[in-house]
Amino acid sequence: MTVGTGGLGNAGPTGLCALNGSEQVLRAQFRVRPLVLKGPPPWAGQISKTDVHCATPGSHRGDSAVKDFLRRIRTPYPEKPFMSLSLKNVLLPILGTLALAVPASAQCPQPDSLDGGPCCGRAKITLPKFPGFKQESLSLCWLDCDLDKQANVTVRWSPPTTGSTMPSNDYSSILRMRDSAGNMIWRGKMRLTYSRTWEEREPVNQGKYQVWRFLVNGDLRHTNAAGAPPCPVPSCASAHQRRVRHSGYVDWAFDCNTQKWSNSWMLTHACDKFEHIGGFPRGGGYHPDRSFSFVGPAAGFVPSALTPIEKGMETIEAVRRLVRPSSPFFGSTTVSQFEEVVTFQIAPQQQPQCACSPVGKTGQFAVADLLINGVCGTNVTSGGQWLPGFVSMGIGVWTDPNVYPGTEIVRWNMGEYSYYEPCTQTTRTEIFHGATTFRGYEAYSLLSSGPSIPLPLTFIDQSNALRAGGTSNNIPFISDHVLNLNHW
Repeated sequence: MTVGTGGLGNAGPTGLCALNGSEQVLRAQFRVRPLVLKGPPPWAGQISKTDVHCATPGSHRGDSAVKDFLRRIRTPYPEKPFMSLSLKNVLLPILGTLALAVPASAQCPQPDSLDGGPCCGRAKITLPKFPGFKQESLSLCWLDCDLDKQANVTVRWSPPTTGSTMPSNDYSSILRMRDSAGNMIWRGKMRLTYSRTWEEREPVNQGKYQVWRFLVNGDLRHTNAAGAPPCPVPSCASAHQRRVRHSGYVDWAFDCNTQKWSNSWMLTHACDKFEHIGGFPRGGGYHPDRSFSFVGPAAGFVPSALTPIEKGMETIEAVRRLVRPSSPFFGSTTVSQFEEVVTFQIAPQQQPQCACSPVGKTGQFAVADLLINGVCGTNVTSGGQWLPGFVSMGIGVWTDPNVYPGTEIVRWNMGEYSYYEPCTQTTRTEIFHGATTFRGYEAYSLLSSGPSIPLPLTFIDQSNALRAGGTSNNIPFISDHVLNLNHW
């Protein structure tokens, strides 16, 4: 999963892997810090040895109460010094994967087996079966970067499924949404890309959660009962067969003590500048001053365009490449490479502003430069062709500490970066989508081996947007790069 400790100096153990069947050897030297993971019973995942492959290298109207609340929130524990861990046994077989079923009585939490391998080595992911859920949630309309309207909705997410009997990085879930009268208003098949896992501890009730985060995108199609433009139905829907692409995240949290599941999630369709970029399908002008969000749970959630923004520098992060193999040896399952430890810096370019309207006074959108450097050679820098770099949008805050996810803040995010991939030795300009959450319960990492450490409580998760092998905008997408970043 993500996150450990330590800087990039003083490399740890050396991983050796054969290159293209020749005697050439790539020595991948790196030090990895503790990472977060855990898993709830019953487990349907698989643990297996690794098939190693190497390559050379103004505020929201009326939200003064929200601002007062945000000022009162404090990080529940001080920053802890980072510790470094040396990887052991990183030399794994090149041929074959030996799958071992995880028993239903497996300890909670449980790692996802994505840490601890060599550069460009392929991992075998370990995940449980995730249940569907029904939840009271909110529909939000934003105008000129302020909240315009909100409504209560009831959503059902179907149990995530893969195209394989094995755990995968790719899942899909059917999202159905009804209004307060019980009418179906939105429905769609959402793509879920696995991002990472970590442990959370709720101090009041002694809750101990393992959280799995998925990055989500897909088309939602509205019914006649959903309403009319410009709110709650975006004006773009009629031009695209009632389809509206949304992106965001969903968290599954399993309480290891009570054996119960909880969920939090957010999906957003932002204004034209971010959702209808020219030169791509569905490009054009439809709702330049309006954005739309869905968020759950509704309990304790207060919408607010003004929330803390992403800024900081850390050395406890990770990125990951997803390989979509054509070989029948792997079937249809997307294979993840091991996490690559990185350092990163995110630096705001300016004060938050309203990016959707020249008359908007509320700083709902933040723009920042992002720089990532990985121990295996990955390099990520902010772009500028379609977006100015990293962009995020304030959505609001959950205010009830007794309801999962606790007192947590959420932002939608997006970005354009130049991405150098060392395993394929290619550089691409890519668009990323995701979410940022701040604070919530105390968070801790967990590696396949090694101690758990406190994690910074700003979680930034993104995955890139691909379609037909190239960069995609405006429409549903698949991903082959995942970013997991944290800062204090």
